[in-house]
Amino acid sequence: MRFAHLLQILTIFITLLLTACIQPISKDVRKQIDPKTTFAMVSKNPGAFLDQYILLGGVVINLENTAEGSSLEMMEWQLTPWGEPMYLDNTGRRFLLKTSEVLDPTIYEPGVLVTLAGIVLGSETRMLGENEYDYPVLDMAEIHLWESQFRYGIHNYPDPAYPFYVGQDDDSRRNPYDPDYNSYPYTQYWYRNNNWQ
Repeated sequence: MRFAHLLQILTIFITLLLTACIQPISKDVRKQIDPKTTFAMVSKNPGAFLDQYILLGGVVINLENTAEGSSLEMMEWQLTPWGEPMYLDNTGRRFLLKTSEVLDPTIYEPGVLVTLAGIVLGSETRMLGENEYDYPVLDMAEIHLWESQFRYGIHNYPDPAYPFYVGQDDDSRRNPYDPDYNSYPYTQYWYRNNNWQ
């Protein structure tokens, strides 16, 4: 009797553990992705990777809806081994994600983190500020939006990857128990005292 009860608990624990490690992109799509192909390789020469699948993370910068569908301007984020966007890629690489669907701007708003599988279509040159920028273009094969209490934003500083939510000069976000600590993106102290009052 005790063994059966212990076996049930162990089965539940293993199920929960495996559920926590599930990738957000379906297995069928992941089978088509070459893990050796990185976004750094694609962004240098998109033409060499035409029609190949790629897995990457990103943050929505802008959504543009047209009669042909939607185009998301994205900035790359590094993924964990489980496919969750972990941190901003320090290169500040941007890309365009296109789909024939018309996406809802209230769902795909700037700052939303995503994990996606895309098919390389080539590149497109657009103006980024006062300069031309060659965007790698991907066709959306599958996308997963991550829920977050925080939104990521970008200032128009010389460094395009500079996030605005981690400022050392903002005293309201500092931890009074460790003044040199500035957690990512907010300290729990700041979040608790500014959002749950």
